[in-house]
Amino acid sequence: MNAASVLPTVFPRAWGRVFKLLDAWSWPGWFFFAAGLGFSISFCNYAIFVFVLLPLIIRTDLLRRSPLYRTPLDGPFLALYASMVLSSATAYLVGGAAFGNRSFLWTVTYSAPLVYYTVCYALPGKPQRLWYIMAWALFVAAAGNSAYAVVQFGRVWAAGKDLMSVRPGGRMFYMTYGGVMMVVITFAIAVLFRGGLKLRGKVALGALLAVMLAGLAVSLVRSAWVGLAAAVFVVAVVADRRLLWAFPAVVVLAAIIAPRPIIKRAESIFHAATARATGESEGPPEFRVDIWRTSLRIARAYPLTGVGLHNTVELYDKYKDAGSLETRVPHAHNNFIQMVVERGVVGLGVFIYFFYALLRLFIRGYRGARSPAARAVALAGIGATVGFLVEGFFEYTFGDYEITVIFYTMAALVVVAGRTGAPAPAE
Repeated sequence: MNAASVLPTVFPRAWGRVFKLLDAWSWPGWFFFAAGLGFSISFCNYAIFVFVLLPLIIRTDLLRRSPLYRTPLDGPFLALYASMVLSSATAYLVGGAAFGNRSFLWTVTYSAPLVYYTVCYALPGKPQRLWYIMAWALFVAAAGNSAYAVVQFGRVWAAGKDLMSVRPGGRMFYMTYGGVMMVVITFAIAVLFRGGLKLRGKVALGALLAVMLAGLAVSLVRSAWVGLAAAVFVVAVVADRRLLWAFPAVVVLAAIIAPRPIIKRAESIFHAATARATGESEGPPEFRVDIWRTSLRIARAYPLTGVGLHNTVELYDKYKDAGSLETRVPHAHNNFIQMVVERGVVGLGVFIYFFYALLRLFIRGYRGARSPAARAVALAGIGATVGFLVEGFFEYTFGDYEITVIFYTMAALVVVAGRTGAPAPAE
């Protein structure tokens, strides 16, 4: 027997203190990790890998007892990585070493699933108040980031500058911010209606939610608006149909109080749908349709396994129309088209399978939830997955690490809830 494995039994009190210290070390990590999801992915990564993953590794080494167990997403993640490896291997045939090496680099550095497994294996067996601490940390941080986005919008608007050239997004790129807020707002709505909050908690969360909605509005990210509408509709159908009645009231109120640039941007959605738009600020998106058309040409040339990850930019100009104004476009502004371009029909099939498995996990988690917290997380996952896929028809949201990490975290929470039972009631 290894000496390290018997040490905790030889000096139980001393080692008990060591393990308590490791627990104390990891708890701030959970708080900062959750907060980082709302405003800074770098902050989020440092928190979970230094404060949570490192103590988990130390504890495992001392006890010689693996914390690993099978999870519902093991197969889907394996398939996802396999499709990335296959696409990277065949990328050498498309563009030589430059294409293959670049694709493999992006494959081996794709660390978002590591967050999922860290949460699955390291979150304490009985979360108690930790789930609510993490949720409130996320909501407060996201609301703070949204307040900053509102200030950005106000300054640009007051100065008379073009809002389409200076897009508010708080501490994030505006497109990423829009996708993140779509997921976080869906989560907040689920907690508000199914999280078991008392009146004081509902009022506080309602105030934070109002700030987050304002931040998403001023970002002018139409795809996130549409995605949120789809997510809220699904949440209402699944859990509380009162939201269906509230939705038109919110839209009317927004139309009354929103600044003119936001109203004009919302109108552009209908202009684009009827081909009456005349430019990106008016919505067409002729430029986007042009990108889709060119991307599909690339996909037809390499249909089975695609061109490899992040190689589209090198082929775009070769396949675009002669009159196209876009050049060296890095992605297709569409999850499904981007998957078939980068990873071929094999990768597209894996992508669809992965989100089918993710949605199934959330649905089963909702039906089997034994606490309001677990039910709210699973409900948010159902709505946000639909919203993500709808938004993904207009943006490459799957390429945003910041957005996918939130999904994987919610999925891990559902897995932990299914294994350990209910967290303590909300305060």
